[in-house]
Amino acid sequence: MGFTLNPYDKCVANKMVNGKQMTIVWYVDDCKVSHVNPGEVTNLVNELKEYLGDLKTSRGKTHTFLGINFKIKKDKNVELEMMDQLNEAVIAFGEVINKTAATASKPYLFNVREDAELLDKEKSEVFHSVVAKLLYIMKRTRPDLEPTVAFLSTRVSCSTVDDWNKLKRLLQFIKGTINDKRIIGANGLNDLLTWVDAAYAVHPNMRSHTGGYVIRFRDLACKINQTEIKYKKFNGG
Repeated sequence: MGFTLNPYDKCVANKMVNGKQMTIVWYVDDCKVSHVNPGEVTNLVNELKEYLGDLKTSRGKTHTFLGINFKIKKDKNVELEMMDQLNEAVIAFGEVINKTAATASKPYLFNVREDAELLDKEKSEVFHSVVAKLLYIMKRTRPDLEPTVAFLSTRVSCSTVDDWNKLKRLLQFIKGTINDKRIIGANGLNDLLTWVDAAYAVHPNMRSHTGGYVIRFRDLACKINQTEIKYKKFNGG
């Protein structure tokens, strides 16, 4: 049909239609089509129906894809949330989460007691299941959970009562921030600031820890004096 696969992601394809780019992205049997002209999207859908038969379509500013609820805002930013899945994780834990926490973890998150009691088989399976749910969610809509979930993911094969309490703390934080949504957007790609860091052998098993952070220059300038930021940015400070 004239589309060209993206060299960096084989699940993305593009072609030019009336001087504007049309893009298809897909995951298994779910696809998203975009073009500046809605009529061209309709033409493509009709053409696909000739090959595939009737298709279920969704159009407008709100969509659900792979359990993620998307909303295209008026400022052209995109709002993402997975509140239903977060509530499922809280319920799957099995214990009533009757209070909230201000942070996802306490300072001793990475501390591991060698003499801590191991969870029984039932609780260990629950621990593994809930952490796996949160792993999927945090990569898509809740990056603020990532440090805690990443650590708990290393504990699924040897989870202890300490790990259980750390997961409970995380779920208390989730309960208090259940309505938080991820907002994605950018005015351009010219003003991005990136930080990366690595710490060697900081975990008891001698594993290292890495991390990174990317922010738009405009967002950072809102928090700190813009003149100071510009000086640092262009003078290597």
